[in-house]
Amino acid sequence: MEYERVELGEMTAQWRASRPLGDVYFGQMRRHANWETPQCVKDVLGFFESAGFVDWLGRLAGEQLRFLRPVTAYRLERGDRICLHDDMSDPAHAVSVAYNLSRDWVTDDGGGTIFGRVTGITPLPTPIDSPIPLQRWEITDAQRFVPAFNSLLVMRLGEEFAHGVGTVTGNRSRLSLVGIYGRC
Repeated sequence: MEYERVELGEMTAQWRASRPLGDVYFGQMRRHANWETPQCVKDVLGFFESAGFVDWLGRLAGEQLRFLRPVTAYRLERGDRICLHDDMSDPAHAVSVAYNLSRDWVTDDGGGTIFGRVTGITPLPTPIDSPIPLQRWEITDAQRFVPAFNSLLVMRLGEEFAHGVGTVTGNRSRLSLVGIYGRC
């Protein structure tokens, strides 16, 4: 997998699977030259788009959902983090999933997912090259999730909720596949 560095001010630092220019979320993820993707990886990526998975996810969420865009691979290294955000760049966004791929992750490794109810949003100075305005989010009823290997975290999306990833403090990579599903 080829990754590109994403840094948004002091708020977010991560590696995201790179895709063709202008196609950040919809193009095929780039792979290293001469790399043949194993069939098991193709199967996992296809599973997230399957009608059966989308139907199951909709039953879990209590609403009919549709597949919106291919899952994206993320890698966070020591010091990386993802600021609180709501993923509501499109009002149709309903559910986000994160499939965790790092073995033997423990609380001391940092990088836990944080989810809560939004109580306030403060605009921050935003670098001119930032694709989104930077904001500081405040939440209540925060829940924290350690990214257990081979687990799927399902989060409801809405302007009333925010989620993010705390700073990775361990000396290894936090790997995940993330997808967003929309309302029908």
